[in-house]
Amino acid sequence: MKTNRKYLALLFLLIIVPVIFGICYILTKLVVSMLIYFLYGDFIFNIKDFYLALKVAFFGIPTGGVIWFLECRRLGIKIFGK
Repeated sequence: MKTNRKYLALLFLLIIVPVIFGICYILTKLVVSMLIYFLYGDFIFNIKDFYLALKVAFFGIPTGGVIWFLECRRLGIKIFGK
């Protein structure tokens, strides 16, 4: 069975890149909150930050698409069949 690499790469990038954006946002916010907690005794990480991380993750979808397009061009894969 022949698998089409360009569609596997697209699926990977459109799923993984938004997840990475969301996780990076949450981890960054958590580290900053811990530093502020150790310095000032006030922990600023709350449930609204998870909602914001979900909003930030959507920026990964067009970013993943652009990365996929550039990788296909670099590898010489014809995206549209021409």
